[in-house]
Amino acid sequence: MNPSLGFAMLAAGKNDRRTASLPFSAGTSLLGRFAVVGGTLTLTAGSVIFTPLFRLGRTRRFSLRDIDSVAAFADRTPRLKITLRTGRPLVLMVLPNLLTPIFTPDSSVRDEAIASINQRLRTI
Repeated sequence: MNPSLGFAMLAAGKNDRRTASLPFSAGTSLLGRFAVVGGTLTLTAGSVIFTPLFRLGRTRRFSLRDIDSVAAFADRTPRLKITLRTGRPLVLMVLPNLLTPIFTPDSSVRDEAIASINQRLRTI
């Protein structure tokens, strides 16, 4: 498995768009540190959207009204966990940019994404 699969094409830095990847596992095991597909995590006025690169998977769109919580899940690789009101979780790796190794200890972009989503959730 090539760790570069955990990279995505768009860099973080825009307030509402982050580099993200879907891990093989939602757990904290080694498989949770490798990505199935990279993409972007976008925060809009009413939803959170994960869009995979090159259409290698399905786009996942969640209305902010359907999201119960967003929290840090693990620090190495930085992951966040979106829990829907139904109890269904979605774990995403969030990285600074295309060139960031997936084993980075830098969780600042993940933390910014969590803060942005939680701020938007408070306005609903």
